[in-house]
Amino acid sequence: MLCGIDAESRHAITVASPGKLNAFLEVLGKRPDGYHELETVMLRTNLADQLTVRPNGSGTLLLRFSDATPEALRAGVPLDGRNLILKAAAAICDRVHQPFGAEFILHKRIPPQSGLGGGSGNAAAALILCRQLWKARLSDADLQDIAAGLGSDINFLLSGHRAAVCRGRGEIIEPISVSRRLHFVAFRPRKGNSTADVFRATSLRGELRSSTDIIRNLADPDSRPLASLIFNRLTEAARALNPEMATLMARLQHIARRPVFMSGSGSTVFVVAESAQHAAALLSTVHRSVKLKGWVLEC
Repeated sequence: MLCGIDAESRHAITVASPGKLNAFLEVLGKRPDGYHELETVMLRTNLADQLTVRPNGSGTLLLRFSDATPEALRAGVPLDGRNLILKAAAAICDRVHQPFGAEFILHKRIPPQSGLGGGSGNAAAALILCRQLWKARLSDADLQDIAAGLGSDINFLLSGHRAAVCRGRGEIIEPISVSRRLHFVAFRPRKGNSTADVFRATSLRGELRSSTDIIRNLADPDSRPLASLIFNRLTEAARALNPEMATLMARLQHIARRPVFMSGSGSTVFVVAESAQHAAALLSTVHRSVKLKGWVLEC
């Protein structure tokens, strides 16, 4: 399961809440339920939020930021019932028919609207924490079923797998092998992307791509570089909706002299690095030019 318990006491439990990177994303079509049928390869990354839960005997569910959460990461993250953390906790209460209470403390490191799975990872962490705190008699399969009703990326981040090909809305998880440590350099423009807007603007015309080649390459590298196999159907629509992201992609490609890709629905964009040392050097070089927050993502 997701990342395990990092710390536990009589009063609080804390877990890491890792994000993801999409190395491949194809939109197969529109579903009758209004969602899109996907085929995507997700990689769990080292970039993680942290979520703590404390008992609350009042029977209410509360959420606040940690004092150390930067102001820039608080904007756009609701602390009411719209947040996936509280939705996940409420869903467990509904499943076990008990009005449990809890206070959640979220330390954000993953920006919202970045395509890095911060909110989805928070929901996965909340499911783990609530089962532990409330000693709820729920199996891993029960949590996966709850996760499927909350959002598209939660099942992968709940599973704890390093990598997987995900289908359906993202809730059908098939673990895949990765034979080596992967390094990416990622940057996010100041403006985020709305997932719903990007999907609405994405054209579903044209030949569909398959994840078969990239799955094979991750397990056993062939003569083709990984960057030649990365693909994201949502990129064109996202670039049109977010000119700042489009400009960042062009600048990153010019500086790094490498192909630039987008994770999820954006707005985070990334390049493949050859090693941890190369990634660190590239991060420093690009940051000096674009003056934006960046990360070395390891998978």
